[in-house]
Amino acid sequence: MEGGYGNYTTTSYGGQGGGGFMPGETNSPAAGRQQENKSLRPVTIKQLLEATQSHPEAPYQIDGADINVVYCIGQVRNISTQSTNITYKLDDGTGEIEAKQWIDSTRMDDDMDIDGTGGKQSTRKKIELDGYVKAFGTIKDFSNKRYLGAHSVRPMENINELHVHFLEATAVHLFFKHGPPPSKSEGSTYGTSAKGAVDDYNAGAMGGRPLPPMSATARHVYNLLKNEPQSNEGLHMQNIAAKLGLPSTEVIKAGDELSSAGLIFSTMDEYTWAILEY
Repeated sequence: MEGGYGNYTTTSYGGQGGGGFMPGETNSPAAGRQQENKSLRPVTIKQLLEATQSHPEAPYQIDGADINVVYCIGQVRNISTQSTNITYKLDDGTGEIEAKQWIDSTRMDDDMDIDGTGGKQSTRKKIELDGYVKAFGTIKDFSNKRYLGAHSVRPMENINELHVHFLEATAVHLFFKHGPPPSKSEGSTYGTSAKGAVDDYNAGAMGGRPLPPMSATARHVYNLLKNEPQSNEGLHMQNIAAKLGLPSTEVIKAGDELSSAGLIFSTMDEYTWAILEY
């Protein structure tokens, strides 16, 4: 890996091939167009509420860095269901924000499985009031009210995900505020440049450790996402199912497993995934 947090063009915080968090692009002229910023950043709700724009068409910024897709973890305080969307009121202790997820009726059957009686049952775990969820999306403003335009809201399965998320959000915030960690000594694992900081962070994540235990289907999906040529947006669930010769319901279950393990994240929509390697 070349470059670091100060060089968007060669460094990714998350998804492979530029699909993850890539800080530093704010210094380039092309960074003014948010659609070109294929980034994923862990944030707190307070950071979402305090994100700024230089003008209405400019990308949102946190700590002076452009952001695109963000994800936060919060406790569900309220659920409002409409015919076209579901709105979750989330609270993470730093603030509250609404996450609005639009309902795509053309994909509703992707979450269903045929039971023994010929009926359909949801393969998704239900989001419950006062439970914790992971929400992926982009910042939106409407009528002077800020909300998260969510393309994925999933129940959190392990409380440790909450603690890890806050540590990640803090680490990224501190980097942008104060730069990379200082060198401890000659030969230290900490570098004196942005490159060293990012490489150390990668070595502490999946880059330096074996994959966690997972089902055979999840491993097949992960390997395909990692090795298949693709755009910054990753691969859609239907493409994965076709390439692996698997039912879409099995691919969705595998995607949920990988997402819960912090190995993939949603990009264009809930069923388009990219590798999360940071």
